[in-house]
Amino acid sequence: MTGRQLATSAVAAALGLVAAVTALAGGTDVAIAALGLLLTGLLLLVIDVRRRQGELGNRLKKMAQRQLVDLRRTERLQHLPSEVESASRRSLAALTDEFQLAVGRMETAGTSTLTGLAQERLAAAERHVEVLGHLADVPTTAKGVTAASEAIASLRHDVLGNLEDANRENKRQQVALRQRVDKLAYEPVRQVQALMQLMNRIDPRAPLPATGGWAMEPSALLRLVQLVDDTRPGLIVECGSGASTLWLAYALEALGGSGRVVALEHDEHYAEETRHLLRDHKLTDVAEVRHAPLAEVELGDQVFNWYQPESIQDLAGIDLLLVDGPPRASGPRARYPAVPLLGSRLAPVARVVLDDVDRPEEQEAAEAWLAEVPGLTRDTAGTDRSAVFAYRRPK
Repeated sequence: MTGRQLATSAVAAALGLVAAVTALAGGTDVAIAALGLLLTGLLLLVIDVRRRQGELGNRLKKMAQRQLVDLRRTERLQHLPSEVESASRRSLAALTDEFQLAVGRMETAGTSTLTGLAQERLAAAERHVEVLGHLADVPTTAKGVTAASEAIASLRHDVLGNLEDANRENKRQQVALRQRVDKLAYEPVRQVQALMQLMNRIDPRAPLPATGGWAMEPSALLRLVQLVDDTRPGLIVECGSGASTLWLAYALEALGGSGRVVALEHDEHYAEETRHLLRDHKLTDVAEVRHAPLAEVELGDQVFNWYQPESIQDLAGIDLLLVDGPPRASGPRARYPAVPLLGSRLAPVARVVLDDVDRPEEQEAAEAWLAEVPGLTRDTAGTDRSAVFAYRRPK
């Protein structure tokens, strides 16, 4: 019972007692008056109880409606992975069949073309030898015939060698293509699962940008967000900006500390797009995007196109360095300068993440970093397209 109901009940009890005592003492008028007040109090008590019952009923009804809506959403979410997986598998099955058919056609066409060219060259060479053989009886051309025969034999050897090299390269490309086709059977489902895990970590305040393609894949973003949770960095520096900047900012905000993200972007238009994205999600107090045009920087006897050195002068104690830029079109080994130029600005214990390590230039940059930077080691917790490195400053 509420305080009001308890007070009303106490007054009603007192009035009932007064009415009873007064009636016994012969005061009929007073007893009737007390009884009337008693009935009025009881009526008010009943009305208050009914009102509160109505309010409670409305609350329970609203709670039941919300629970029903949540239950329906939960059921939809529970069925979503299986529906996505089923649809993806159907689409991928058809796509895989088409790819395999295309691979088979390429194998047949490539092998037939190479074999036909080689056979034609060999046949022409043999005809040439045969003609020269008929001329061998002419004494004045004997030396020329011998030299030509040797040249034809050398040509035959070269043709056979080129044919073997071409066959090996063709088989290598076929194996790589088959591996990519096989990967299509599970990769989309894996990325959808990673995206769903990412969505469970945040409550976005605006529409989220697309992932994959030029942006980092959901599996790489999930590993990056998990790395932020594990290491709790105070300063994150990102070479390049976009969807990853947003996810890093959300991950830092969830930690509740004073960490911040600084993203370097050479394209002014794209930098403004990322700033607009951060404003929409109310994350400008966590992340900033710096327009840093590309400039020539010298490392040893080589010159690279990288972000202007002025854009990093105030950065120190970098706990997490994400290298996802500049783009490959900016020049050879475009991402290699990141660690040589920012290595001295890393915290004593830090992490470095390199995206797109499935490409030869990024693999070359990673190997160079490991060979040139003391205290840098490869971490096993990477993804198909990103590599993680642990850094500990030597004493």
